[in-house]
Amino acid sequence: MRIAIVAAEITPWAKVGGLADVIGALPRALKEAGADPVVILPGYRAMLEALNPRPVGPPLSVPFGNSSERFIVMRADGNGVPLFLIDCPALFGRDGVYGERGVDYPDNFRRYVTFGRAAALAAAELIHPDVLHAHDWHAAMAAIAMRADPALRERLRDTLAIFTIHNLAFQGIFEASDFPMLNFDPSYFSIDCLEFWGRINLMKGAIVLADGASTVSPGYAREIANDPELGFGLEGVLRSRGDRFVGILNGADYAEWDPAGDLMIPYRYSRSDSSGKKLCTQALRDEFRLPHEPARPLIGMVTRLTPQKGTDLLMDAMEALIQLELQMVILGSGDAVFEDFFRRAAERYSDRLAIRIGFDNALAHRIQAGSDIFLMPSRFEPCGLTQMYALRYGTAPLVRATGGLRDTVIEFNPETGVGNGFRFEEYRAEALFSACARTLEVFRNADAWRRLMDNAFAADFSWARAAREYLDWFARLRPERAERASL
Repeated sequence: MRIAIVAAEITPWAKVGGLADVIGALPRALKEAGADPVVILPGYRAMLEALNPRPVGPPLSVPFGNSSERFIVMRADGNGVPLFLIDCPALFGRDGVYGERGVDYPDNFRRYVTFGRAAALAAAELIHPDVLHAHDWHAAMAAIAMRADPALRERLRDTLAIFTIHNLAFQGIFEASDFPMLNFDPSYFSIDCLEFWGRINLMKGAIVLADGASTVSPGYAREIANDPELGFGLEGVLRSRGDRFVGILNGADYAEWDPAGDLMIPYRYSRSDSSGKKLCTQALRDEFRLPHEPARPLIGMVTRLTPQKGTDLLMDAMEALIQLELQMVILGSGDAVFEDFFRRAAERYSDRLAIRIGFDNALAHRIQAGSDIFLMPSRFEPCGLTQMYALRYGTAPLVRATGGLRDTVIEFNPETGVGNGFRFEEYRAEALFSACARTLEVFRNADAWRRLMDNAFAADFSWARAAREYLDWFARLRPERAERASL
């Protein structure tokens, strides 16, 4: 089965968030499962410089309103999986992915409409996939164009169109006045397709027109199809897809995130010999200039400092939490109000709290390895990857039970020894505090904590499982696609 994966990010060359990690790992897992994957991406300047790709085929062009955008398809190898890059320097030859210095590029509508159309055309011209799998709104136009553009519809009539939602909060919503730029029949700007409260919604169009839509955990699938607060206006659209909307849990890339072979941490360790973890904890305290107090658990957090990630909840709970017998290190960046709050808190409680503003991948690894507890108090979390990484490092996740966090973290019961972390339900500072106090109580019981760590080490969220689920789902959908194509 040849699968063309279309996305705007891929680690390590173009990474903004967790989408890049998924696109970096899923194709390899699909290949190991027997499929034939390729990845289609924008030809960002940094990627072209790093990968030194070669052109494939003649120059191509796609329409955009009354004009067109010319591009060349470039091919490179991405860790054993072919990468096809849409080289259009006017749109993608920039320093950033979506923007620079925290500001989106003003022409992102043109950039990602062009990218999606170009990806679909490249698939038709050069790849001839059995499945085109588009991820998030930046790639939505690939799935839309496959069905709304008459020429592409005919050329890709036998190709299964799949669309995966990674975060429903970002839908690709633009003004109705931009619809002529899409070069589609006006009937597609309707409540049954691209129209959304008088505007264009690219994600909605892809959900409606694809043969199947998915999201990145079963828990998140239930939430966004039934909870108006998390469905962001698309809950009815998702429910209307019936069994053609599913949740498939992301995997963790254990090739990168495994303390037994992690070269970014000071001491390697494993489930069978975890002695290096204590040394990593000591090193992390040194790095953040925290006193060595082994009786206090060290809580780690690597996050965007935004309301989605529960930063406001942590801010509300901070004064109470800091009175508990704990220490905390935070790595993150985001909204200025949160950055300023945690900087000031770290100055006041320098023996309990330390923060590093920014993102540092190597430091993220050291925090996973050196922390006793990993905190994720998210307001919503489509899947979450860092709690999976924490489990692999024998670090107990403390999470709000939402989306993929609910699917992966099981409350530890010290009486039965079952569970791999700690959860709280309500989005309230009191609930976070109570869960943290409960976690510290278990930490003080050395035997119970060793059992918890062993359970965490044993958790397996490999991409091999996710790849099999995707391939099984594609196989179920393909007969339906063949039937529709024959009509």
